[in-house]
Amino acid sequence: MKKILLSVAFVCTAYSTTTAQTVISQTGGAAPTIGTVACGNNQAPSLAENSFYRAYTLNANMDITSVKVGIGTVTGSVPITVKLYKSTGAFPGSYPAGLTQIGTATKTLTVTTTATTVDVPFTTPISALLGDIIVVEVNNAATTAGNAYYMGVITGSETAPAYLRASTCNINTPSLFTVAPGSNGKIVLDLVAQNLSNEKFFTENFTLYPNPTSDVLNISSKNGLEMKEIKITDLSGRIVRTLNNATTINVSDLSAGTYLIDITTKEGKASSKFIKK
Repeated sequence: MKKILLSVAFVCTAYSTTTAQTVISQTGGAAPTIGTVACGNNQAPSLAENSFYRAYTLNANMDITSVKVGIGTVTGSVPITVKLYKSTGAFPGSYPAGLTQIGTATKTLTVTTTATTVDVPFTTPISALLGDIIVVEVNNAATTAGNAYYMGVITGSETAPAYLRASTCNINTPSLFTVAPGSNGKIVLDLVAQNLSNEKFFTENFTLYPNPTSDVLNISSKNGLEMKEIKITDLSGRIVRTLNNATTINVSDLSAGTYLIDITTKEGKASSKFIKK
């Protein structure tokens, strides 16, 4: 376990969530109260070799819209890069072969960005499903002498550990680390997400064709999700079909009109519409 030097203390700056979004945090959702000196010789560009990680197992289908990154202090102007990965298993054992990158975003920090969190948004939301292990990484982009970013640290508890990779310190895989004197590296690296709608869940995981149809409706799963129950209702709410794990549905006897289709999976419910000619 590597030890990182502790920097100066700051006043805590809290942030609030927006109405439709949730902050998924392993450190309580607060901003950093202290800063750290990154592992290295405290000189750019070696600080750019520091990558910090946290891994989250999602408890719902989510659209990840951004990442909140803790800032201890910034010297000069420093671009940081945030990456999201989907992991095939527990992290950090899955590094690197078990990680698939699913999103990236960058933000330039300035000397005025201190002892707080910054929101690093993705151009489009990154969808992830219930049970997915999502790994978030923040890294100093290549910078020049006189410019440096120092990750912020929270003094409270954490629900899962953070990890550091820094080739300058011969830490070549994500590893647990400590912050002197006695803190255990509680960096602030939070996901900002919103619930994935049933309609978007359907679009991203199922194909419905032909639509409109006069007799047969086909359903295919793009990602191998098991269709435990399929329910078709008319616009008045009357259930006209209930099936289990079917891929072909005969709708020739249905009256012409628009119908709702709901598919129940262990990952959640997917909803869409089709037209019967």
